[in-house]
Amino acid sequence: MPPVVTPTITIIIAQCVQRSFISPLAGPDPRLKPCHLHCGYSNAVRLLGGGPQGLPNVLEDFLWHAHGGEQGNLPGSEYVHVVYVDDEHYDDGSELTEQHFVQFGRHCVPGEIDERGVEGYRGTGSTAEWRELRNGRTHVVRTPGLNDNMFGTGFIPVLTSICQEAEEVYGIRPEDIQIVNIGGWSIIKELFCGVWELLHHGIPDYRDPDNREATIRFRRVALSDALSFSVQREHHNIALDVTRMIGGIVLRTPEDALTFCGLPVGR
Repeated sequence: MPPVVTPTITIIIAQCVQRSFISPLAGPDPRLKPCHLHCGYSNAVRLLGGGPQGLPNVLEDFLWHAHGGEQGNLPGSEYVHVVYVDDEHYDDGSELTEQHFVQFGRHCVPGEIDERGVEGYRGTGSTAEWRELRNGRTHVVRTPGLNDNMFGTGFIPVLTSICQEAEEVYGIRPEDIQIVNIGGWSIIKELFCGVWELLHHGIPDYRDPDNREATIRFRRVALSDALSFSVQREHHNIALDVTRMIGGIVLRTPEDALTFCGLPVGR
């Protein structure tokens, strides 16, 4: 009998892949941005394609592969989880919400249409529909703040359930699950919540529930250069440099990210 090969489980953390942050703009004028947090014209073209050079939509292509392609069964995709971490703000009149809007501009209010006629809360492009997949590998976490681990967002429970399944079904140690961070803002949410926290702080260890200091620290945590953004390129470059300095992995191209996830390159 051929030897049993233990698969590699990958979690893609897709931060803020929403239309308030990542969506096409009519031009490079910053006044066309719906809020301060939008990635801007050049980043939108780099991620979503189009522009004068007719670039490909690398962000959507990567997630298309991660979700299994047209039929949902691309080789390797059965071992890939996608966790959409969505910003969500209700116009509740609270001081915290008002301060947030003053600082960053109104964004990600469910049902609210911006000046472009776009509902900023919705997922970018096809990801709005992909969020509805019921395949056991697509997860949505909603958060009103910069720290995914706060406010009872469900982020840690989702990661914990993936770890438990990997251990029970495949005998994989949770620490050996690999993480890929995409989306925005690389200098804040991806670097600190997605790389630093998961590499060095981890999540509570369900195997030792009585020990509050026991954590699962993931050994292979990556930040995708080509599939992430900060509004200012120098901030994005700092995020990449710090990721390397603290022991993370930088994936330069979309093809690097696909290969890291064990997914086929090309269609």
